[in-house]
Amino acid sequence: MKKLVALLALLATTLVSYGQTCPTPTTSGVFVTLDASYQLASSTVGFTNVELCFHNNTPTLITATQFRVYYDKLAFSGVNAVTSLNTSYSQYLSYVDSSASGFVTITLSYTGSSPSFEIPNGSFIRLKLLHSLGFSSLPSVSNMSFSGISSFPAISTKQDGSDNSLTLQNFGGVMAPQTFTYTGMFTNVTGTAAKNLTVGLEKKLRPSGSWTSVSSVLTNTSGVFVFSGTAIDTTSYDVRIKIVGDTMSIGNVISTTDAQRINDYVLGTQTPTGFDYYASDVNGDNNLTVSDAYGVFGKISGRFSVWPNSVKNIKFFTASEYSTINSSPTNYLSIIPGTTNFTYNIVAGTSSPTFYVLVPGDANGTGYHMARVTPIQVLISPQPGVESQNYNVIDTKVEYDFLTSSIEVNTPHLLVKEGSLVNIPIKVLTGGLELSSLQFGFKYNSDLLTFKGVEAKSSSSTWLTYLNTNDNEISWGGYDVKSHSKPLIDGDEVVVLKFIAKKPQDQWETSPLWTTNKFGGDNESRDLTITPSNGILQVYRLTNPGAIGSEGITVFPNPTEDYINVKFEVKEYGPVKLSVYGINGVEYKVVVNDNMPEGEYQYEANLGNLPAGVYMAVLKRTDKLITNKIILK
Repeated sequence: MKKLVALLALLATTLVSYGQTCPTPTTSGVFVTLDASYQLASSTVGFTNVELCFHNNTPTLITATQFRVYYDKLAFSGVNAVTSLNTSYSQYLSYVDSSASGFVTITLSYTGSSPSFEIPNGSFIRLKLLHSLGFSSLPSVSNMSFSGISSFPAISTKQDGSDNSLTLQNFGGVMAPQTFTYTGMFTNVTGTAAKNLTVGLEKKLRPSGSWTSVSSVLTNTSGVFVFSGTAIDTTSYDVRIKIVGDTMSIGNVISTTDAQRINDYVLGTQTPTGFDYYASDVNGDNNLTVSDAYGVFGKISGRFSVWPNSVKNIKFFTASEYSTINSSPTNYLSIIPGTTNFTYNIVAGTSSPTFYVLVPGDANGTGYHMARVTPIQVLISPQPGVESQNYNVIDTKVEYDFLTSSIEVNTPHLLVKEGSLVNIPIKVLTGGLELSSLQFGFKYNSDLLTFKGVEAKSSSSTWLTYLNTNDNEISWGGYDVKSHSKPLIDGDEVVVLKFIAKKPQDQWETSPLWTTNKFGGDNESRDLTITPSNGILQVYRLTNPGAIGSEGITVFPNPTEDYINVKFEVKEYGPVKLSVYGINGVEYKVVVNDNMPEGEYQYEANLGNLPAGVYMAVLKRTDKLITNKIILK
């Protein structure tokens, strides 16, 4: 009995219900009714019951009825039995089934001697409909009905034996199919949820049918997928989930930080275990060598559109495979290769499964779709205290779906004349955080700028770097190849991009530069969240880092010499703190620190006692940490 309960709970196939409701007509008369819906039984049961109800809301005593009911003749081979549902009184019941036409004709009469008898209201008659041979493969079953190809007079009988009208009312008669519910989860091998995976559901008619698609869903932010109320009779169909990994993008999860991690494995400064082999072996030779680091550089610089030796972008593993591989010092690459086009047959008696996802090349374990590079909305028209956008680089923000240290990357104002050399120094201000990898890309408007080259600086002279210039785009990246002996530190100038301006800046209608990507990693090859801001290119660490909000806070006037106004929004009641920080992470001023209700607010603060420089307005809410830059002149 326990096994039966477990089976039903897992497949969640709806059982047959023999107790229908009796809907009540709203007009006066004598009625036989069909309910709104009926649950089709499974192929194993072999038949479906349909119940009809009787209702008389008149003073007339009714003792007999005759009527006809129509059914789907493709789904049902005929009516096997017609049963009276109230046998408390003497009666006779007869019927004639016309299965070729799909209807059954029914008469029922009281046979007793009581002069005050009337047919009671409520459940009246049950039809037992036998399933046809092709029942299980039908896409749907037609509704029950009181009308069809052959008419028949519906009549009720009064106590004195005279005819009386009989209304046949159909409240729907829908034949609801067996439904199937199934839940599972996909998790990155790093332990985070694998969201936005497209999971397909397929079915196959037993014993020798072909797999066909039923539907598909996306995993949610917890990596969970649910197929709920899907019309499948699991007593006649095999079912499985399917993922076509060949068609899936992986998101922005591969960068120079991953190449650095692979190189550490090659040099022996870090020891791979478990899935490290799978994430680092991008050329598919079952070993970790400098060729794999080279492959990552080829992918992120645009030299390779696919991995060497046709290594796939995504691999899936079952729970048992994950258990074998995870944290083991053994390299299982040749024994358990993983699957890209993944299928899993749903078997009764097993619990809701967890599957695992890995992205080759993601050596530092960012995770499938765990990184987002989002363009920042650009204000073309100037506002008070805000320069026109043609003075600024159009920037992006890089976020991860897990907590990580936050850094900021700024680009300099471009104040140039026609024919002037435009130097864009890539400079890092880290606030004590050491950077061991950095990567960025710029698109430029070739009508406004001509790219002249990159000037290397001593701070990155020992790094392994790449430079790719193609289709008006510049991509540069590198990492500290000598076992983190030469990280970037506060104030280091990494490289300088050199351009020639073709037009004076007052003739530009938009920004000539916009970022396409930027990634950074610390000396443990951990990803860093990067938030945008206009100004000198800076990288600095925020204290108490957290998720950066999609909504901003507005600071004006900016730049300022003393007073600023800060506008921000509170989404829900709770603690709110607005402070001014220096780029060294020191909190210099608390503007407000209180429990605040939902709404929009504006506060004024005097920063005249602080030295000139760059500061940050930091808003901490219950749900987010949001920042904006302040320039104090």
